[in-house]
Order: sequence, then structure tokens, then C-alpha cells
Amino acid sequence: MTDATHTLESTVANPAKNSRRRRAARLTVGALAVPALLVAFSGTAGAAELTPIAEYLDETIAATSEGLVGALALLLGVA
Repeated sequence: MTDATHTLESTVANPAKNSRRRRAARLTVGALAVPALLVAFSGTAGAAELTPIAEYLDETIAATSEGLVGALALLLGVA
């Protein structure tokens, strides 16, 4: 069995897992894109205006990274 066939079979065999991955990817992109768009369309911004956005992005990226590390640990069987 080739890698492509194995990947296709695992994709077809586990649609719930793939749905969660797509949803997580969309949420991550949205969490990063929305603040960036707000800054882009608001024109110039001072440090006081950017600080809450930077804090939000830090929290979001930290949570996403933590989730990815947890998922990787589960996949590797270390958790």
C-alpha cells in the first residue's frame, strides 16, 4: 500500500477527526486574521491601541501551541 493510498483510506475512515482538524484550522486562522484586519482597516494605531490585540494574539497562539503539543504527545503515545 502506498502512502497516498494509506492517507486516503485514513481520511475516509475517520471523517470526525478530519472535521475537527478543519474546524481547528478555521478557528486558528480566524483568531489571527480578525485582529490583523482590524488594525489594517483602522489606519494608523498607537501602542495603547495595539497592546490588547497583541495580548490576545499571544494568548491565542499559546493556547493553539499547547493544543498542538498535547495532540502530538497523544499521537506519539507519550501522554
